[in-house]
Amino acid sequence: MPTNAIASALPRIVAMLRANLLVGLTLAVVTLPQAIAFSTTLAGLPPHFGIYAAIWGVLFTALLNPSRVFSGGPNTTMSAAIGITLLPVAPPFGADYVGYALTLILLAGLIQMLFLLIRPLGRMLDLINEPIINGLICGIGLFLIFKSLTSFAGLPINTEVEWPLWIAWQSFLAVLEIGNMYAIQIGLITLITSLVVRQIGFLRNWAILIGVAAGTAYSAYLNATVGLQNTMIEQIANLSSVGFVFPSLPAFNQEAMSDIISILPGAVTLALLGLFQTVAAMRRMNRKIGGYTDSRKGIFADAVSNCVLPFLSSLPTCASFNRMWLVYSLGGDSRVASAISALILLLMVLFLAPLIAIIPMPAMAAIIMLLGANMIVWEDIKPHLKNRREAVVFMASFLSVLFLDLFGAVVVGSVLAIAYSKWEQAHPDISVRGNVLKVRGNMYYGSLPVIESTYHDVMKREGTVTLDFSECYYIDSEGIRWLTSAKAGLKARFVDRRGGEDRREVEGSGKADRRARERHDARRRRERRDRRRHSEF
Repeated sequence: MPTNAIASALPRIVAMLRANLLVGLTLAVVTLPQAIAFSTTLAGLPPHFGIYAAIWGVLFTALLNPSRVFSGGPNTTMSAAIGITLLPVAPPFGADYVGYALTLILLAGLIQMLFLLIRPLGRMLDLINEPIINGLICGIGLFLIFKSLTSFAGLPINTEVEWPLWIAWQSFLAVLEIGNMYAIQIGLITLITSLVVRQIGFLRNWAILIGVAAGTAYSAYLNATVGLQNTMIEQIANLSSVGFVFPSLPAFNQEAMSDIISILPGAVTLALLGLFQTVAAMRRMNRKIGGYTDSRKGIFADAVSNCVLPFLSSLPTCASFNRMWLVYSLGGDSRVASAISALILLLMVLFLAPLIAIIPMPAMAAIIMLLGANMIVWEDIKPHLKNRREAVVFMASFLSVLFLDLFGAVVVGSVLAIAYSKWEQAHPDISVRGNVLKVRGNMYYGSLPVIESTYHDVMKREGTVTLDFSECYYIDSEGIRWLTSAKAGLKARFVDRRGGEDRREVEGSGKADRRARERHDARRRRERRDRRRHSEF
């Protein structure tokens, strides 16, 4: 009987493995060129950092999260944050730079762990709404295009810690004046090939790999005809030393302590950028597939992975909506597909290292520019521009990336998230019908000025006010004190239609109360002594 059960289940297992093999191969092909570009072009680290993030980072984030569609990996924004933070501290690709990068990633992982362990901190991430996330993403996409200009043109990396628009303009002028035309040609061929291949349905997921292959082939042709000494095209380093694992240790010593303290703001930026994107990706994926996965589980996967990956010479990771949607649309299971993609990537690096080593850096820069452009999606931006509040929040997030550094942009995004949430709570939905004032939302110290203003307007017009609490979610102690004083004035009536009172009855009782009040006032005026007929003598 067990043998028959195994025999009947075997076809399903084979079909599942075959489907996940296709998904894993697609993930490996999509991730490899991106991971190398993130490491070399954005983070200023050797290519094996991105490769190990695409192997171990992808594997860890999938296995640590119980959702079958969750998937993470190396990220453009986090990689750029490493380069922005460390370029003023040490020269890229050097031993000191690598040590500080490992320390920075570990610190970011520990900060993310705090957001997991301290529940109020993790809960604050839910305040990050779509206008803020999309504003940051669009700004970072434009930022990545600017930052890749120098590598695209074969020029030295800009070592400025900040990247406001005027530095981007200077980089553009440098490209026009002293740019390496051979490098620009390679970058353009990579970019155009990727864009053209993306229009072909069955090759869409392979567009980046095909674009890099075209740029590499053209670079090899130039080197063969013109000579490498004339083209001066920088290539990816030799990967012969890359194996199954590359152990490493972050730099923690007395001499480095001052530099470590100086990169702490960068660690906070790195941690928050990863968490923002993980929460946003999981929120979007939940809505896309109609399911639900707690964002704390994604925070757990990020935090644990980023605490371990620095000891494996890897870039940090976070959730990726594009990866998750690719796995889901192809019908794969993230755990199995990620394990297969990690294995395929390892085999590709071990057996195709000589081919990977000749990939030109301008091709990598072209890929970063393409990914940056893909982050600016008009369909995501358009809904925010229809609402004034959302438009203000979106533009503030977007411009903060362009005019501030990434740390400043993250601070602005965090402050906007809290301010937007408090603004919404402090402005409840208030409707008035006759003398009935209905409050939908919270009645607390922040919203009382708005409620009181409407209350007094109705009072002046109607004489009495009926407050409807059917959809009032929360009342704090200050709200209770205000209600008590309003009730003491004998001009406010409280009602909660959840107790069964009909709106027409509420309005009718309000009018009856007003008429009774008017009759009572008239009677008192009649009974009052007329001082004009009274003599003091």
